[in-house]
Amino acid sequence: MKRRVLFIMDGMGGGGAERVLITLLGNIDPERFDVTLLLINRKGVYLNQIPSHVRVLGMYSRPGTPAYRLATHWRGIRDRLRLGRARRLLGDERFDVTVSFMEGAPARLHQLLLDRAPRNIAWIHTDIHRGRWYEFWHTQAAESAYYRSLDNVVFVSDDARRAFLEEFDTDAPLSVVLNPVDTDAIRHKAAQSASATAETRFTIVTIGRLIPLKRQQRLIGAARILKQRGHDFAVKIVGAGPLEAELRRAVDDAGVSDRVELTGFMANPFPTLAAADIFCLTSDVEGFGMVVAEALVLGVPVVSTPVTGVKEMLARGGGVFTDFSAESLADALERIMTRPDELARLRAEAAEAGARFDMGAIVEQVERLLS
Repeated sequence: MKRRVLFIMDGMGGGGAERVLITLLGNIDPERFDVTLLLINRKGVYLNQIPSHVRVLGMYSRPGTPAYRLATHWRGIRDRLRLGRARRLLGDERFDVTVSFMEGAPARLHQLLLDRAPRNIAWIHTDIHRGRWYEFWHTQAAESAYYRSLDNVVFVSDDARRAFLEEFDTDAPLSVVLNPVDTDAIRHKAAQSASATAETRFTIVTIGRLIPLKRQQRLIGAARILKQRGHDFAVKIVGAGPLEAELRRAVDDAGVSDRVELTGFMANPFPTLAAADIFCLTSDVEGFGMVVAEALVLGVPVVSTPVTGVKEMLARGGGVFTDFSAESLADALERIMTRPDELARLRAEAAEAGARFDMGAIVEQVERLLS
């Protein structure tokens, strides 16, 4: 008999956790698992990529309306309304396993639905000690109680697990499951439309949602410094989000509109990534850094802030770390731009690091957790 699994997610926006979920849902054996995906917000660029064998339930289809914002503002009202909607969608259904696939809103809804399954699992994608962006959804006491009530807590890196233990305690087993990286699909997508990404200058690419935690402003600041030092290069900031207008103003204010391009969201960013000389991660906080893994698969070296997960991926080479300043970022990029031998070494290390990702082993580990 198939195991009935309920995944809870906020939405299917263009973030790393959403891409991970799409990859997992597409590789979990549908002959063994009957999967339902409960989305708080039925929206997002990855919505049409959910595999057809996954049943999708959406609580809200218009999350920007005044009524939605009002219902979301007060914790007590929000919890009652969201629980009511979830119960109407699920009816009397019971599952073998419920999984909240992200911190914040999905975790809080999961806490309200713990009675739906005898096994309950939470997935942690961030440094939960430093990156407490989700505090709006839980009180500290409720969040602590939630983690103590679970049967397993899954982390995308050892660093993410250690960060959790600085903040919470639980008797639940703590598992580390690396994000699955579909290396064949990435390479196939990277080979598409390669001519459209042609750039003769040294090219630096960053990919991610345009939100405060990603700190793309650091790369804009580094571009200003590099231009002042007389370097010719191109920066492509790939992604969409609420800070887009602010970042465009920052590009203009820094005087680097001839160097920096905000491309917007790309359904397939891999040709652009594969054509880059360097992938740059500027985040304050990460759990795994999915796009770093994707860069390594394509043999693209990485320059990154010292964030959780990425330190593990680059432990054997393929990139360099900076501190959290634009100056440090500019220094690292300048060193690589002006030293072809170092760039060649990093490329070779990146290709070797990218070969270590094993999709089959990771999916097998996930299926064992769900069994």
